[in-house]
Amino acid sequence: MANDSQANRRSEKGFSLVEMLIVVAIIAIMAAIALPNIGNYVRNYRIRGAAQSVASVLQSARGKAIATNTNTGVSFFVVDADSYRFVQEDLSGGAQPRGPMQELPLGVRFVVATAANSGPSIRFTRMGGFCNPGVGTCAAAFVDPCGTDTARCTASAGANFFEPQADGTLVLTLLEQNTNLRRTVRIAPGGRVLPQP
Repeated sequence: MANDSQANRRSEKGFSLVEMLIVVAIIAIMAAIALPNIGNYVRNYRIRGAAQSVASVLQSARGKAIATNTNTGVSFFVVDADSYRFVQEDLSGGAQPRGPMQELPLGVRFVVATAANSGPSIRFTRMGGFCNPGVGTCAAAFVDPCGTDTARCTASAGANFFEPQADGTLVLTLLEQNTNLRRTVRIAPGGRVLPQP
């Protein structure tokens, strides 16, 4: 009888090797299923965050044009395939403050537009609307978006990134190069900035 009580105490002290191996196998299977999905989530998060950042700077440029009641406008420039900034064009004293040069995350780039009447920049007016400088009745930009960083501007000289649509919107497309995921930022005819959800 004494031996039976000792046997019961020993069996309650821990897990057997078989039980531990089963738990490790279950964890390994769950990890194998989850890891590819986590990788896709990270890549999708990168391009979604880049589109949100670009939309935020576009919205800041529009807000600055409205708040300062600018005559010429505040222009948003795609400087090259992976950087952008805005410039307030008509301040007194000839000063044209440039917003900070913003960089897209590594592996995310702007897509060059294919339409004939596209452009590398967009200008927001005092009423919050926009025009595409150098296209139609919108005067060409008379400000240098690069400042001292001219090598960056010459790398993609002549490239157009804003693509007009039939409904009057402009579309700026971003591409995550490893996965070919695309995100768009639309600028509605009234100037409202709409990142792809």
